[in-house]
Amino acid sequence: MSTLHGDGWGAAVWESGHAIEKVNSVHRAIDDPTFFTVAAAPATAGIVHLRWATAGLPVCIENTHPFSSGDWSFAHNGSFPHHERLLDVLSADRRAALEGTTDSELYFQLILQETERLGDIVPGLRSAVSIIRATCGLGSLNCLLLTPGRLLAVQAVSTTPAPVQSLQRAAGDDGLPEGHDESYYHLRYTVRDGSFIVASTGVAVEGWTTQRDDTIIDVATEAGTAQVWSLDTGALRSTIAFAATAS
Repeated sequence: MSTLHGDGWGAAVWESGHAIEKVNSVHRAIDDPTFFTVAAAPATAGIVHLRWATAGLPVCIENTHPFSSGDWSFAHNGSFPHHERLLDVLSADRRAALEGTTDSELYFQLILQETERLGDIVPGLRSAVSIIRATCGLGSLNCLLLTPGRLLAVQAVSTTPAPVQSLQRAAGDDGLPEGHDESYYHLRYTVRDGSFIVASTGVAVEGWTTQRDDTIIDVATEAGTAQVWSLDTGALRSTIAFAATAS
């Protein structure tokens, strides 16, 4: 994966009873020994991001996912147009918190702003997605968020086409990893050995369930349950128990 998604990598890892630890690198994961150390470390929950930089957005540590603020870490899978319009939507404090130049970091700050306004991350996510679609247009707003005790996965693509031609140009003669086709923007999840795992195509292939579009999966890591919420209506669609200790 990182031979194509080679514009840096990052991880945010949480072990119960400790603060989240975050690592970012501008190197390809396959070339960076730190990646393998982080990937092998035991943890209660975590997110990993292999970056394929959006055209025009520099490869630098400030633009490398995951981003963090307070107890939250965030990684974005995709892009959306006219992201500079969000600068007028964000408060002065949220604009001041920006460190890089990506649409992804603007998305993250908007989520935090709306969560603070509405009182919880799920309505905050719903509001942020709605604002971006109304202000900037459609795009891939798939993302992962991690805070102690909680992991959220958002599938929000609508009719946004997969960037297959751009992927093919970037891959060249090396060819594309599996799943880098029209299903590229589809997150998938599985339960394995008492763990709930969400991944993008290229990692998630056979034996995984495709996450329904315009949904939020809200994983309570201590309880061992995952709730699936509708982005459109805010309704609870289902609950998945995945850990042996889950009630």
